[in-house]
Amino acid sequence: MKWAPLIITVTCDPRLQDPKNPRCDELWTVDAIAKDYIDSNAAGATMDHVHGLYSRDPVVQADGKQLQIPDLEGTAAIIQQIREKYPKVSVQQGLASMRPEQKLKLWEIIKPEMSSLNMNSHDEYFDPYPRELKPVACYSVHPINELRQYFQWSKEHGVKPELECFDTGAFDAVRIIRDGIFWTDDDKMEEEQGLLDDPLWCTFFFGWPGQSCQPMTDIALFNQIHHQPDRINWSLSAMSRCAKEYWTQINRAILQNGHVRVGYEDCGRHPDESYAKSNADLVDRAVQMAKAVGRPIATAEEAREIIGLRSA
Repeated sequence: MKWAPLIITVTCDPRLQDPKNPRCDELWTVDAIAKDYIDSNAAGATMDHVHGLYSRDPVVQADGKQLQIPDLEGTAAIIQQIREKYPKVSVQQGLASMRPEQKLKLWEIIKPEMSSLNMNSHDEYFDPYPRELKPVACYSVHPINELRQYFQWSKEHGVKPELECFDTGAFDAVRIIRDGIFWTDDDKMEEEQGLLDDPLWCTFFFGWPGQSCQPMTDIALFNQIHHQPDRINWSLSAMSRCAKEYWTQINRAILQNGHVRVGYEDCGRHPDESYAKSNADLVDRAVQMAKAVGRPIATAEEAREIIGLRSA
């Protein structure tokens, strides 16, 4: 097999996956969050999936959604620190679970290279300690015409979408957007091709709790790989209460020539269930796993070329 250089994305927010992570309280200031990303970049991560600072809807709102609310100023300050230290590292603005108008405001301020967009629906129920802590829920449907608006904005602002794919239904959404045939609410057919630039960047999700959850198994991964659309690169995000299972899934992705996302948001523990001292420790574990099979780690410039981003 000819190895593609491995692109490692890091995401440093531990609170949804494990609110008992001993660094939860610490990683809630601009300086602390920025430092963990910077240290992770030094360890080998070349894509930073940044939530920044945010709050959330306490209950389902009148629009039928329960989503995250970004702190624009705090998030911008985090990204500024990262870019001052690692200007070639790509920023992937996270929180696909925010409202479209808030996402657009954030793009205008931070000018990310990429931004997360869910091609399925948010139907998540984070309950790592169901008898001790109230679960955190996230609910939102993302209709085709909403995705169309996102991708129009992406083109206008030079932001490459990260297509979050929780199951193979996301691939049919890709087909619809690529076909460029849309029906408006007043029953008018419109054509608009070219909203997605190849190659696409798709993140496959496994083990994320809730009613959209896919199991973290080789069968589930191979199903995604077998049905993937043409002309894409794919990365893997997994979430698990069992760290050994989690790292097994990361290893599967590395061996299948995919890319990986690691960090406290996905799993903050080593295979022996001990907490990682930092996100950089988790990045280093992924680096060592790749090196063990002879797979090279992408530099920041190589990552940009593979993904199809502008040079820094």
